[in-house]
Order: sequence, then C-alpha cells, then structure tokens
Amino acid sequence: MEKLKQIIAYVAKKKGKRIKEEDFVNTLSYDRNWVAPQSARRLFKVCVDANLLSKKNEHYEPTFELKGFILPLDFHVDESDVKEYFVEQDVFTQLLDYICNTTGKERREVLMELNEIKNEMKYITIEIAALIYCKKNNIDCSQFYDSVEGKIKTL
Repeated sequence: MEKLKQIIAYVAKKKGKRIKEEDFVNTLSYDRNWVAPQSARRLFKVCVDANLLSKKNEHYEPTFELKGFILPLDFHVDESDVKEYFVEQDVFTQLLDYICNTTGKERREVLMELNEIKNEMKYITIEIAALIYCKKNNIDCSQFYDSVEGKIKTL
C-alpha cells in the first residue's frame, strides 16, 4: 500500500491534488515513460478500489494527507509494480467489493442479502443478484454490466 500512496503522491505533486484518470495515465506513461498506458489505468483502478483515491465530482482526491509526504530520491514505477497490485478478479468479487465499499456493509451481510435474492428468483446467477441488489439500493453499478454480460455468455 505504501508504494500506491507514493504513486498517488508523485502524480499529485506533478498535477495537483485534484487528479483525473488522464492525469494519472499521462504522468506515469507519457511524461515519465515508466509504464504502458493500460498499466497506468490498472494502477489507477487499484488506487480507487483500495480507497486511496475518492471521487469528488469529475476528479479524484487522495484520501490520505499529502502534506509532509516524502518520496524516495530513486522513486519510479515499473511493470512489476502493476503485477504486484493488479490481480484480475472475477466480476462477482469486484461487484461484491464495490457494494461493500459503497454501502459500508460487511461482506458477510451483503452475501446473505444476495443469496436471498438469488433464492427468491431461482434461476439467476449470483452476479445478476448483485446487480438487482444494486438497483434496489440505488447503487450505480453500470460499469459492471459488460463484464456480467460477458460472464453470462460463457455459461
């Protein structure tokens, strides 16, 4: 987690405290030429998912204090950092984490509610139950639609 904080601090020092995904990608990929743009996007997603960046309108802000944050002189980012932090999760795990982060509920509690929905409707997948849960609770989960559809097509 410390390396992720360092990455965010580096980008914030270059681009300001209000960070857009494009700023993150441009700084790591084009300005410094450290990682490929897709890898920079993955690191950005990891930072958001780890709640190190929170969305404020059209930009993101660090959730930790940047003041006094010192970067090592030899600081850099490479593809090994991306591999260390970015692990492809299945869509259900991503959805479950998103619901827990959005609602503040424990995983166990959300899983119980998802299983209730799944059992009530019988012939749906757990991913669909998660989408229904989001809809019932006014949680925007549109970023997961394509992934869920892709998973259903493989069944």
